[in-house]
Amino acid sequence: MEDQEFLEISGINAVPGPNLILDAERFPILKGMSPVHLRILESASRIMHVCEGVEVLFEGDASHDLFFIHSGKVAIGRRQGNQLSVIAHRYPGDIYGEFGVLRGKARQASVFTIEPSRIIRVELSAAQQVLEVDKDFREQLEKLLRRRMLESFFSSHPVFQDIPVGNRNKLVESLEIDIAKRRARIFAQGDPPKGIYMVLSGEVEVLLKNTKGEEVLIELRRDGEMLGEVAHGGGKGMAYSALATSNVDLLKLDKRALKLLQNEHEPTYRALTEFIGKRAEKTAMRLKANL
Repeated sequence: MEDQEFLEISGINAVPGPNLILDAERFPILKGMSPVHLRILESASRIMHVCEGVEVLFEGDASHDLFFIHSGKVAIGRRQGNQLSVIAHRYPGDIYGEFGVLRGKARQASVFTIEPSRIIRVELSAAQQVLEVDKDFREQLEKLLRRRMLESFFSSHPVFQDIPVGNRNKLVESLEIDIAKRRARIFAQGDPPKGIYMVLSGEVEVLLKNTKGEEVLIELRRDGEMLGEVAHGGGKGMAYSALATSNVDLLKLDKRALKLLQNEHEPTYRALTEFIGKRAEKTAMRLKANL
């Protein structure tokens, strides 16, 4: 009874306006969400009528709200110098803004309308409130985010961007993303190698314990960069430690993943092995100079 009174006082039980209907029929990601949680989202929503050609979110901005596309079409793009390259499109029934909501980091890409659109904007605090208690919604949003991160990575990284779309889709569905929490050691110097890691988001310290027993910061690795490319002792132990300085999303390329990549697109597999070799040479020289 007290809960019901609270919902009435807060306005959560109020009937939503006709333009702010967030339902599973229109937005499949909301399937199974309780009416109370839907009302929380709707109570913190507003509809935006956006004309064509508006950059509604900018790459590098701090985290924003969660956006549901009611009608129209938007494009996701990344800046390379003065050029904005489109990497994906979003349509009615899609959402965007999940990276900022789930990770709380600056945006990795821009969003702009390519036709007049109606977009439902849900305040960040309301989205996070629902995510805290609705495990199914969080799981669905995480699944969406991980797939989109891989799609974006493969389409923009110079080593992977030539993979045909069909092969890329198979890789996206088959590969997994690991999350390293801030201050977690991804691997330690001397650990047995378990594969190559590609940083999808976040920042990692590369640390070397020198002959004096001091742990020296050698480099910082960020989005699109590599970890685990150098081992010592005949390849039996990692040559440096990797420490997450923020929450980090990682694509782990172990033997299974590399074999999958080789089967899907041999030219990219060869390009990756060459890329790893060149990066390993540079890292080895830097490590040697700081022993």
